[in-house]
Amino acid sequence: MQSLIKVTELLESRNIFLTGGAGVGKSYLTKEVIAWYQKEYQGVIVLGSTGISAVNVGGQTIHSFFVFGISKNLEELSANDRYNRSRIKELCKILKSTDLIIIDEISMVSADLMEMILYRFRQCGYDGKLMVVGDFYQLPPVQKGARQPAQGIFDQGVYAFESSAWETFDFVTVELTKIKRTTNTDFMKILEKIRIGEADEAVFHYLQSLRGNDFPGENDATVLFGTNAQADRLNLQKVAAVKRQEIDLPAILKVKDPSVDARRIESWKKNLPIIDNLKLKEGIPVIFTTNKWGSYHNGERAVVEHIDKDAVVVEKKGRLVKVDRFSFELSRPGLAADGMLENDTIATLEQFPLRPAYAITIHKSQGMSIEKLICNVDTIFADSQFYVALSRATDPASLKISYTRNDFQNYLQRAVTVSERVKRFYAENESIVID
Repeated sequence: MQSLIKVTELLESRNIFLTGGAGVGKSYLTKEVIAWYQKEYQGVIVLGSTGISAVNVGGQTIHSFFVFGISKNLEELSANDRYNRSRIKELCKILKSTDLIIIDEISMVSADLMEMILYRFRQCGYDGKLMVVGDFYQLPPVQKGARQPAQGIFDQGVYAFESSAWETFDFVTVELTKIKRTTNTDFMKILEKIRIGEADEAVFHYLQSLRGNDFPGENDATVLFGTNAQADRLNLQKVAAVKRQEIDLPAILKVKDPSVDARRIESWKKNLPIIDNLKLKEGIPVIFTTNKWGSYHNGERAVVEHIDKDAVVVEKKGRLVKVDRFSFELSRPGLAADGMLENDTIATLEQFPLRPAYAITIHKSQGMSIEKLICNVDTIFADSQFYVALSRATDPASLKISYTRNDFQNYLQRAVTVSERVKRFYAENESIVID
């Protein structure tokens, strides 16, 4: 509650950069801020830097909201805007009724994209506040689209904080430091070292103690892989070994606005934390893929006891829980008759927030807290993926690392690296620390 009060007070006069490592409660605090603004009848728009982050915060993507289309820099935007005048006019009306814009996963936003956001604010006369959320130590900027872009002001991969727009926004940095996912202080210290790129002897010896390739009780743990192929293979193999009838549970999609491009619906569906055609058997372990207050949390494990088309009964920590289909909503901001912001529902999709728990990819584990975890790191090399994988664990006593080659210390040196520019940014950036 104290952190919510502090952030909302700051937002009265400042833009905010909310940061901190994995599991410190950035998403939870962001949702509290959104709820507070809505309760106070103030207009709040929530955006994600990618389709997945947009789904996670219940908003839409930056490109979709700001009518950026395929533009990747100001030069392309000014050329493309002539085809979108009516949509930009509508956007400006919405921005005039908006008090706060929140952007999630800011680390994946490029410097050019920050300049484009500032350009739209100035074009539309936006005078509300901006809160950006994320951790530059984790996910690096992505360039939208595969084709070679026209040369922007910045090279590809330049961080948002390196743009002149970042300086113009004059963010006050609020850093959350207390990891909520685990209470083990030694593990917290190791995770923080890995986050900031320190693979010293203490980190090596700690992680070496978690290594092994044959694990007792492996069926009770979820294996985290770097690729879809690895995770799918293990799930199919384990599910096939359970000699029960397999039940198909297709998702239920309802499109409310038939004029919406089908590709937008498909893109949204693809980023939802569900399996479109879920196949379950009684007796298999499953993992929850979203949160429902008081019922289950993202990453929690259970065992399927009974299945029908409208409900799945699971056994979780010794008690039976009835799981209904979870309703996901695709919406867009619009204006009500009184000029207040309102969300127009474009489509809904209902599906059980479950998937087989034998294996999952790091990509799909974002936001999860997993009690019994095996991290297979053989194919994990991308920036921050090693940190993201380990930080899913809630208890290091139930965490194992699987690495089948003999160069683990060398592997750590490669996997635990961060950008010197990011290190310098955090070192030079004063922040308000909230535990």
